[in-house]
Amino acid sequence: MLSAVVITHNAKETIGACLDALLKVSADVIVVDSGSNDGTKEICLSKNIRYYFKNWEGYSANKNFGNELALNDYILSIDSDEILSNELIHSINEEFKSEKLADAYKLNFITNFCGKWIKYGGWNPEWHIRIFNKKLISWVMLDVHEVLSQKPHHQIKKLKGKVLHYSYPTVQSHLNKIDNYTDLFAERAIKTGKSAGNLKKHLSASFTFFSNYIVKLGFLDGYYGFIVARNNALYSYLKYKKLSEKSLKN
Repeated sequence: MLSAVVITHNAKETIGACLDALLKVSADVIVVDSGSNDGTKEICLSKNIRYYFKNWEGYSANKNFGNELALNDYILSIDSDEILSNELIHSINEEFKSEKLADAYKLNFITNFCGKWIKYGGWNPEWHIRIFNKKLISWVMLDVHEVLSQKPHHQIKKLKGKVLHYSYPTVQSHLNKIDNYTDLFAERAIKTGKSAGNLKKHLSASFTFFSNYIVKLGFLDGYYGFIVARNNALYSYLKYKKLSEKSLKN
């Protein structure tokens, strides 16, 4: 009843554990690889999964490509640096014994940043719909991030357990993604006619840091709680700074 779809690119450190966990909840696991050259492909081919290559066309496009290949209507969609916890594996298996399923399911993510689990701040709790009926819901692109096309009338249920997200092994890897995502944000925003004044970048960054570090208790994560709050503020600052600069050029 459940297929799992993973998009990947150069994820040799986590892809094996990711697939091993998925195989405990689904006999139909699909990997969509956009051209790994670090050994990821070889690890995938050593597992009892279906492996496909697809040129990178964006998160939504590559994920929907995998969904169309799935043998079942229900899709479990995660990235190759995300691993199902044992509790979540149990929850999924128990839920899919039921004859009456929800339209979609929210999973709780916890992020590992530079070797530390981030338990506070803007990253926790972090619930996302990652199991859904593909006949009702699909991936669409909104600004930089892909989102699911769920509607208010869809029945959505939360499952116990966590997705262990091994996102950023170094601070620099986070900064690199911020630089890339803020470029994409500004490009897409300009195309849709958005603009940003010079003041917004400062106000947004200040609010983000205060919210993440103080209101949401990011300081309880110690040094890396500060770094995450600072980097999240930097993301807010750069996306509006780049948008403002692009607006002036147009």
